[in-house]
Amino acid sequence: MKTLDTRSATEEYISTHSLTFSTPDLILKEFVIWLCEQVSTRDEKEQIPRIMLYLKDKEDSHGNVISSKPNRELHDNAEIKFCIECGSNLKTRSKFCTKCGTKQE
Repeated sequence: MKTLDTRSATEEYISTHSLTFSTPDLILKEFVIWLCEQVSTRDEKEQIPRIMLYLKDKEDSHGNVISSKPNRELHDNAEIKFCIECGSNLKTRSKFCTKCGTKQE
């Protein structure tokens, strides 16, 4: 499931826009318009709404990623490693899980 990283979006908006002489309603309206503006993707091949840059996979209460992709696709990527105990995403060279502390084989 994808969620909006509102903290990052808000911090970037506030750092690039003046909030003087604005009401909360006007600030919110301007923020929504800003999120919906078309921007270039990082590879500059297409234009997408800015809000798409702030979507991220949602994590459950244990820090495991709940992805919108099927698990089969995630496991096909050779650079991704999962904890043998809790299933958290790990760096390929991790010897211990950063979430549960289990030693990895």
